[in-house]
Amino acid sequence: MKPASEVPSQNASYGKLKLRKKFAFLVHDPAMLVHYADVWNALGPASFTIVLTKYFSSDANGNERLGVSDFFKRIRAEGYEVRNMAEIIGCGIKFEYVVSNHMIAGSTEDIKPATASEKIKKLINRGLVSMGKKPAWEFEADTRTYLPLQIGHKQIRYMYGADISEGWSLQRWNNIYDLFLCHGVNDEREIKKRFKGRAVVMGYPRYDRFFSEIMDMSNIKREFGIAESKKTVLWMPTLGGVSSSIPLFAGPLSAIRDKYNLIVRPHPLSFVQEKEYIALLEKFNFNIDRNALRDMNELFGIADIVLADNGGTPFSAIFLGKNIVFLDVPDNIASKPNAIPIFANSSVTELKKHLPVVSPQDISTLESMLDSDEFYKENSRRIEMLFKEYFDSPRGRGAKRVAEIFNRL
Repeated sequence: MKPASEVPSQNASYGKLKLRKKFAFLVHDPAMLVHYADVWNALGPASFTIVLTKYFSSDANGNERLGVSDFFKRIRAEGYEVRNMAEIIGCGIKFEYVVSNHMIAGSTEDIKPATASEKIKKLINRGLVSMGKKPAWEFEADTRTYLPLQIGHKQIRYMYGADISEGWSLQRWNNIYDLFLCHGVNDEREIKKRFKGRAVVMGYPRYDRFFSEIMDMSNIKREFGIAESKKTVLWMPTLGGVSSSIPLFAGPLSAIRDKYNLIVRPHPLSFVQEKEYIALLEKFNFNIDRNALRDMNELFGIADIVLADNGGTPFSAIFLGKNIVFLDVPDNIASKPNAIPIFANSSVTELKKHLPVVSPQDISTLESMLDSDEFYKENSRRIEMLFKEYFDSPRGRGAKRVAEIFNRL
């Protein structure tokens, strides 16, 4: 704990703290905006507070982190209330419900009780902040306790993607959640098998626009130099070191880079955590999407086919009815030095039994697929079959569905 005067108040210009909000969204990265934006719009700014982790402060060198400026620009335009986590903890505030996509940080459900002195100081802070003034003291988050538990009584998990695995998304920290918002029947079923929290299907709110509007593709086509005479291939490598297809496929795919409109969309965190992979893409002059807050509806909209490896991308493509080819990345990641098997027993493994998988040596086979009308016909049939198996939920209107769920709580 330290006097708040020693800590710059990131949100000092946001005005008085409103103490009657029922919901808080705990956000740890600017890229989460694209997951939550449609739901925030459906709920309306009076319904919730956005609580930010330390990621949104400057780094150790005083530099702003990737995507932060764009994030603030977007949410300020919408009039959302935004607070940093230290401020909420420092005022002793706990929301009735906190929404997060995972535990974010910490290792235990145990919460260290506040001392009598801390309770008094937090109460004073709350009075000051409610009047639009800076708090007198600032309290840091407990590094041991899962972050969502430190600011909320009940927990809602907003599933990050429809891919699920024992290595990450189905781990024991899910026990903290009282409600799971699932994308489809598959993640709903697996969550119900393992955890006590209630699970409901919301669909995929971030893709509502794909099904509800006639999108103007002219700007994104111009941005990426799309030639109408060529097929458009969207390569979406996952984040995850040895689970990513970039090291294996950057060289081989560069051979067909000019034959198609080939766009590479790395995970936004790859630009921070896997800079050597970005450098490899740059070496081969790939057309790289660097916008951390990209409206993925448009990027998927111009794609004829999606190249995927692991993670949530193939499930997003299935939900949207887009054709998919998998790039083969070895599954024995647990045997590699320092590797974290986050995709252990992943549902992506099941998808690969139904959709084509190509190796770095099979680029000529990939070309044949991309040029074959028969391939697209058969691939589309399989995509619809997989949609029924993994989602079987309405396409579109997901944000409205979430708002209705919240309004019933």
